[in-house]
Amino acid sequence: MTAVVVTAWAARPEDLDTLVWARGDLAFVPPLAAAFVAAAFLYGAFMRRRARRALGSGPLVERLVARVHVAGRVLSASAVVLAVLLLGLALVRPQYGGKARVIPASGIDIVLAVDYSKSMLARDVYPSRSERLEAELRHFLDDVRRRGDRVGVVVFAGEPRGLPLTRDTRLVELFLERADPRTEEPGGTALGKAIRLALSFLVDARREAETKAAEAGRPAPAGKQVIVLMTDGEDTVSNPLAAADEAARLGIPVFTVGIGSVSGEPIQTFDEEGNPTGYVRDEDGNYVMTRLDRKTLETIASKTGGRFIHVSADRFGLDEVRAAIEAFGAEAHEDRIEVDREEGFAYVLAPALALLCVGIGLPDRRRERRLR
Repeated sequence: MTAVVVTAWAARPEDLDTLVWARGDLAFVPPLAAAFVAAAFLYGAFMRRRARRALGSGPLVERLVARVHVAGRVLSASAVVLAVLLLGLALVRPQYGGKARVIPASGIDIVLAVDYSKSMLARDVYPSRSERLEAELRHFLDDVRRRGDRVGVVVFAGEPRGLPLTRDTRLVELFLERADPRTEEPGGTALGKAIRLALSFLVDARREAETKAAEAGRPAPAGKQVIVLMTDGEDTVSNPLAAADEAARLGIPVFTVGIGSVSGEPIQTFDEEGNPTGYVRDEDGNYVMTRLDRKTLETIASKTGGRFIHVSADRFGLDEVRAAIEAFGAEAHEDRIEVDREEGFAYVLAPALALLCVGIGLPDRRRERRLR
């Protein structure tokens, strides 16, 4: 759908009474359709006149065409053409009224890299690492929605998968709802792979912004980009420090949020339906413990110019991340105007249907008694 150009008063941007078309890309349809139907009626009239001339002229022909109601045919054709024009306008979706609000964009592109490995089911953080992580994310996304930042998400265990940058936090919430540490496969904690996928999202966004700026003939925006890595830090299948070096070369800081305790917690096992079946044991029969790898997370943050934050029981760790991101200075993108308008197609559709009924109902023959 093409963008709608909105005209608003600077003093009161919430009052918008200007009529707009939601489908500006279909603006050519109404006149084109009406012209086509009008041409069809004219062609039909031409062919009838031609056929009449072929019959000849005289009293018999005059009697044959005496009942033709020319004015009725003209009115019927006009009603149908006008109805088609109004139906085309309804297709373009006229909208009116509504209230607009200016959303100042902070210029921050944020990718949330979220650990959903089975170690996140440990209960060394109340009520569990994963449940605490969900609460942190909900709180953080509420703030992102208020500020108008763009946010992407990477969910990872042994392999990462993700959602590119968007301003629609509802898509991010829906994506996260489908993630579950009990069903993520393959197992493991691939911090390095998650960071690289997050970097690819940010690099793509940066290239897109540069392309649009070049097409518009203006310099590329210098928006800020960050990665927020939420994990217990125990990498098992990748090289996170090499990925951190890559982020540092791109100038993208990684804020690491450590969830878990240093003392550790045994790792649970689950069946195919996600029900707990026990705990992971090593070859000697000892429980395998999962612990917060604070050193790795601190190193990643230090290499990239970010910051390490440990989630505690008395505060939201992402609040501190949010404050740190704001402090490191965002370059503003252009502000956005969001408008919730009333649909006006019904006001066009109703007379169009009425005109169609008139066009079909008008007689094209005179009554017999009028002829007499």
